[in-house]
Amino acid sequence: MTQGQVLAFDWGRNIIGILNVKTNRYYAYLHEARMIRAAKKIVSSPGTIVSFNGSRRDLPELAKILDVGSVTELRMCGKHDDMLEITSSIRWPPDPGTKPILGTNLSTTYSHFFGKEFPKRPEYLPEEYDGDELEYVVCNWRDCFMAAALWKKWKRGELTAD
Repeated sequence: MTQGQVLAFDWGRNIIGILNVKTNRYYAYLHEARMIRAAKKIVSSPGTIVSFNGSRRDLPELAKILDVGSVTELRMCGKHDDMLEITSSIRWPPDPGTKPILGTNLSTTYSHFFGKEFPKRPEYLPEEYDGDELEYVVCNWRDCFMAAALWKKWKRGELTAD
C-alpha cells in the first residue's frame, strides 16, 4: 500500500470489509482466517484508514482479532479518521472544556449529509456469495461506502452543520 492510499473499513461479527476509496473497489474478508489478514492489512496501511465509530468499536475488535491487549498496542502505521467523531464535532461542536457529543448511527448521519437515498449495491460484488451471506456482504459494503462518502465530502470541506 502506498502512503496516499485511503481505505474505508468496517468490522462485523464474521466479516471485515475494506473499500479502497480511490479505486472504489471493495473486498470482503469473511471468517476468522481472512479477517486476520484484513486486520493486518488495515493496521499496516501507511495511508489513511476511515471508519465510522472505529475508535470505539472496530479498532477494539481488530485488537481482539490480532490478539493484542488494546487499541494502543495495534501500532497503526497510518492515520485513522473516525467519521463518527468528525461528523459529530461538525454537527455539535463542543463547548470549551467539554467532551464532544457523539451523534447518531451511520445511516442517520449519512442521511443528514446526503439525503434519504442510500447507495445501491455495485454489480462487481463477489459472485461466490449467495442468500444471507450476500446480504451480509452488501450491508458491510454499504457501511464502508457511506463512511468513505462522508470522508470524501469532509476532505472537500463540504460537511456543514446545517
